[in-house]
Amino acid sequence: MNNREATYYLSGKAYTKGRLLQFCHVKMREKHVNAFEKELLAFIIDWFSPSQFINAQTSGSTGKPKEIQLLKKYMMASAVTTNSFFNLKKKDKILLCLPMSFIAGKMMVVRALAGSLDLYFSEPSSKPVIIDEQIKFTAMVPLQVSSLLNENIDAIENIEKLIIGGAFISGLLFGQLQQIKTQVWQTYGMTETMTHIAIRKLNGAKRQNRYQPLPGVSVKLDQRGCLVVKAKHLGVDELVTNDLADIEKNGTFQILGRVDDVIVSGGLKFNPVEIENKLSGIVSNDFFIGSLDDHELGQKLLLFIEKGGQVERRIFDIWSQLEERLERLEMPKEIIFIGSFARTAAGKTDRISTIKEYKNSFNQ
Repeated sequence: MNNREATYYLSGKAYTKGRLLQFCHVKMREKHVNAFEKELLAFIIDWFSPSQFINAQTSGSTGKPKEIQLLKKYMMASAVTTNSFFNLKKKDKILLCLPMSFIAGKMMVVRALAGSLDLYFSEPSSKPVIIDEQIKFTAMVPLQVSSLLNENIDAIENIEKLIIGGAFISGLLFGQLQQIKTQVWQTYGMTETMTHIAIRKLNGAKRQNRYQPLPGVSVKLDQRGCLVVKAKHLGVDELVTNDLADIEKNGTFQILGRVDDVIVSGGLKFNPVEIENKLSGIVSNDFFIGSLDDHELGQKLLLFIEKGGQVERRIFDIWSQLEERLERLEMPKEIIFIGSFARTAAGKTDRISTIKEYKNSFNQ
C-alpha cells in the first residue's frame, strides 16, 4: 500500500510505520491496557499485515448479520472520500469513541491512517470522555450525543464536525442540535459499504431534510421499494438493502423504515418509522412503535416508551397528542412503559429484544 514514507499520529505523537507497529506490539503486552485499546492496537497491526482483507460484522441492513471480508483498498477509498468531503488535513485531531467491533469504529482508524490524522481515542460508553483539545472530527451514535448534550454540552462544542449514525434522531435531539455551534450530519451506510455512502446536514444554514449521496454513489429502488446502492470505487455493485426509501429525481432520498419491520394489523400494513416520525417530540424519552400478536388483528400496534422523568404521569397528555397527530387506524392499542430498552453494542434500541423481554416478563 506504499505507506513506508507516511507519518502517522496517535494521541499527539508522530510515528513512522515501523515505529507505530513496534509501539502497538509493545503496548498490547502491557497489563493495564484495557480490552478496547487492545482491539484498536490489534486492528492497526492487522491493517499493515500482508492480507488484503479485514474481517467485519454486518449490522443486518442487507439481511441477517454475518461476518464478511472487506478489501482494504476499498476501505481506504471510503476513508479518502470522507476525509476529502469534511476537509480533514494532516495532523487534524479526530476522536474514536465507538467500538472497534463495528465498522464505524474501524473506519475512524482507517481515516486517520489514510490522511495522517491525529487519532485520539476514548473507551466507548453512553457518555464518552472528550479530550480538552479542539477535535476536528468524530462519529457518535445518538445515545452518546444526547447524553453529552444533557450533561456536558461544552464537550460537544469542543468538536468542530460531528457525524451521527446508527439510529433514529428524535425530535428532541434534533431540536437540541440547532442550539450548538458544532456542525452535525446524520449518515446512512452499512458495513458492506464501509460506513456512510450518504449524509444529511442536521443543523446550520445548510440543513437538509434528505440524504445526499457522496461523490461516486448512486441509488435506486427495487420492486419492494427498498434502496439499491451502487458505488464502483467502493466495490459496491447493485447492493440491495432492506431499507424502504423514497428517492427524488436529484438523487436525494429518505429512509422510510425497514421492509422486515412492517406491521400487518387488521389486514393493513403499517411502517413503524413513518408513525414514529409523526410522534417526534411527543416525549423526551426514547420510544418506538412495535407490535404483539393479537387473535383478532393478527398484530396490534403498540407504543413502547422507556421510563424516566415520571413520564408515566403524562399518559393522558400522551394519548391526547396521539389523537391529534395520527390517523385513526394508526393509533396504538396500548401504551407500554418499559424500565429500560434493550440496546445493541452500538447503542441502538433493540426493538426485538425489548419486546421479547417484555413478553417474557409475563411468563416468569
